[in-house]
Amino acid sequence: MSAAAVASGVGAPPPAPRQVAGYDRVGSAALVHTAQAVASEALRVPFREARARVADDGHGALAVEITAPLAVPVLGSHAVPDEPVVTTAHRARAVIAERLRHITGRQVERVTVTFSSSVVDTPRRVR
Repeated sequence: MSAAAVASGVGAPPPAPRQVAGYDRVGSAALVHTAQAVASEALRVPFREARARVADDGHGALAVEITAPLAVPVLGSHAVPDEPVVTTAHRARAVIAERLRHITGRQVERVTVTFSSSVVDTPRRVR
């Protein structure tokens, strides 16, 4: 690269953002709603049906409690669930922990999933 190009900044990487003093905080309501949205996706239930409680363990990690219905196939359709309920809960816990860590940047120490009821997982028609 020529000295003129380097001096003009052409081809040079953009400067790193300047560090500014202060704090970044994600409010508890934002954490709860994010956990609720992630749980509803992972468990395939409507957003309004999933409930979440989020607590800080005092060391910066999160403990998450999810209460949601279990999505079951339409009765009489002879459809068998893809996996047992216990496997669904284990898979959902791992997905919820990873997505929350990715979105919030906070370590998720524990996720508890409680199925409070069941909802029919009706296939949606594509128009």
